[in-house]
Parts: sequence; C-alpha cells; structure tokens
Amino acid sequence: MTSPSSPVVVAVSTLVVAALFNPLRRQVQTRLDRRFNRARYDAQATVAELRARLKGALDPDAVRADLLEVVRGALEPSTASLWVAGTRR
Repeated sequence: MTSPSSPVVVAVSTLVVAALFNPLRRQVQTRLDRRFNRARYDAQATVAELRARLKGALDPDAVRADLLEVVRGALEPSTASLWVAGTRR
C-alpha cells in the first residue's frame, strides 16, 4: 500500500482537486472576461492591425489618432492622451 505522502498519492490528489476546481475557475474567468471586456481583446491581432495601419504613415497626427483609437478600443479607458516629445535641434 502507498503512504499518504507518496508522490503518486500527491499527484492523484492534486489532479482530483484541479478537476473539481475547474468549473469554478471557468465561471470566475467568464465573469472577469465579461466585466473587463476581454473577450473582444486579442493583443496580437490588435498590434498586427495597428502595424498594418501605420505602415508607411508619415503624418504624425494620423499616427496619433490611430494609436489613441486602438487604445480606446482595446482597453476602453475613461480618458486617453498621448504626449510626444519634441526633437532637439
């Protein structure tokens, strides 16, 4: 017979607890996704879309507007602004 501190007993008990906890974790994750609107947010797709829109962009105002639009759409902050440092000559 295996002892209670046996690696096999520990592994099996860990798997059982994980299996029992998974439905609760899924429910909490769904609520968090709904609360923070994470279902719409896909970081890689957002960055790829922004990169495609900014490729070859030369107008700083257009770049600023696109960047702020992406931030507002992805994160939905109450306010958003962008500070661009001037170049020294």
